[in-house]
Amino acid sequence: MSDRRDAMLARAILHADAPAVAPEDWWRGAVFYQIYLRSFRDGNGDGIGDLKGVAEKLDYLADLGIDGIWLAPFYASPQVDFGYDVSDMRAVDPSMGTIEDLKAVIEGAHDRGIRVLADFVPCHTSDQHEWFQQSRSGRDAPHADWYVWADRSEDGTPPNNWLSSFGGPAWTWEPRRSQYYYHPFLTCQPALNLRNEDALCAVLDAMAFWRDVGIDGFRLDAVQCLCWDETLRSNPPRGEPFDDVAIGGGPNNPFAAQSHLFDRDVPHGLRIIERMRRELTEGHPEFALIGELADVDSSRLAVKYTAGRERLHAVYDFDLIQKSDPVARLIETLRVRSDHVGSGWYYNVLTNHDTQRAVSQLTGFAEDAGRREEAAKLLLFLQATLRGGAIVFQGEELGLPQPEVAREDMHDPWAINLYPDFVGRDGVRMPFPWDAGADHAGFTDGDDPWMPVAEAHRPLAVSAQAEEEGSVLSFFKALLRWRREHGFLRLADETIAEGEDGPVLAFTRAGDGEEMTFLANLGLAPQVHSAPRGAKLEAVPGSAARAKEEGIALPPLGFAAVRLG
Repeated sequence: MSDRRDAMLARAILHADAPAVAPEDWWRGAVFYQIYLRSFRDGNGDGIGDLKGVAEKLDYLADLGIDGIWLAPFYASPQVDFGYDVSDMRAVDPSMGTIEDLKAVIEGAHDRGIRVLADFVPCHTSDQHEWFQQSRSGRDAPHADWYVWADRSEDGTPPNNWLSSFGGPAWTWEPRRSQYYYHPFLTCQPALNLRNEDALCAVLDAMAFWRDVGIDGFRLDAVQCLCWDETLRSNPPRGEPFDDVAIGGGPNNPFAAQSHLFDRDVPHGLRIIERMRRELTEGHPEFALIGELADVDSSRLAVKYTAGRERLHAVYDFDLIQKSDPVARLIETLRVRSDHVGSGWYYNVLTNHDTQRAVSQLTGFAEDAGRREEAAKLLLFLQATLRGGAIVFQGEELGLPQPEVAREDMHDPWAINLYPDFVGRDGVRMPFPWDAGADHAGFTDGDDPWMPVAEAHRPLAVSAQAEEEGSVLSFFKALLRWRREHGFLRLADETIAEGEDGPVLAFTRAGDGEEMTFLANLGLAPQVHSAPRGAKLEAVPGSAARAKEEGIALPPLGFAAVRLG
């Protein structure tokens, strides 16, 4: 299989219209499509999306023009946190299919020139994992030190003030050991002690197992939690207004009241990342590690986590997601990122399985004004043209809005814990609409999907947009074709314009002897952006911008690409 796989990967790299990159740098500037498996397509009729469903839709994915897919966790799990609570790192959960189903997805994707990333959770397991079951049974038990345990304080309370981002204390008492265990998320997700060599080796072995099955890399979950302060110092109070986009759950989540100096982004975590990079890429230089940074300032930290060729290949940038003041904050975030990223690399992400859909969150004002479709195209344009790669969440290519979820229909434990302050993650995870006229919009051929299809999504299904020239789906395909034709964009540097007033974001990409300026009107009023004499508009799919004597005229939510000279 190895020779065949290498041939497939080489073919994927060597597109005639791609920029010249080393084979091991295939991930730079790539466009990935995130698949939340439970909600993408149910291939066996049990109401839950699975690997067979992905295999069914590989032609659809290839037709989009993406470079790769990212699969949500498919590992064995009690599904309390829907796969992010792993009970066996080397097994496929029966609800997702079998390892043969996974191999079929990988081989089918490679046949179509599509790379495959797998979500991997290195920081914690399920409390049902055999390792934890043994560890919690006693201080002398097997795996006793594979998790983060601590004695109680003199007054019987937890050893420090650390809080779970899901709400409440990050420590739970275990009577069998007379100790607390640490869990930065749900109580059923105990934190692994990756300072322990045996625990770290076991995690590395599990990662190597899936690499050898054939995946091309990992999207590593929550790498800011790989380690913790060894002396268990308490976090200080935040002491400043809380930025409610940095940490999920909103400003009323107690987690927001602390500066997370000792339970997030601890220096030893970088040593763990270096170990992962070294061991997983030795003999496999094309294998990629993309790290999710959440709960922290990823714009400023990206360069630290991606320095040189010893750490992560790229950061999964959370700072563009969920801006509460979308125009000003989005522009400011991009400027900060441009100033701080240096030699680092990141992916542009506007929606994922943990957030609200961007067309409602970032541009909700446009949706309210009946301009959802224009807003969806603008956001996709930004993802395709900003420096770095892009990760597009399933349904963004359809311009799906955020649906409302009633309290009684909630599945998300995070939302349930923080209700009513936090709307949670169920809305973005509603089943993908394939066929507007089919039962359950074609998500499943069974009778009872794990979550109902949002009725607001039915008229936006693939079947309704595939042949419509002006649809968001048709635009997305044309946009990615255009991007490939301008291969310099994959690696080009970026400069964000300073001192501009109003809602127009302007940035310049330069590299490989080419230069192009991009304009995005993030407002609902027409704008004219000044441009030097001789500036020429590029023919960008979906752009309605016009060149005038006084500059480039942008319609509401309009965008343009401009060359000088």
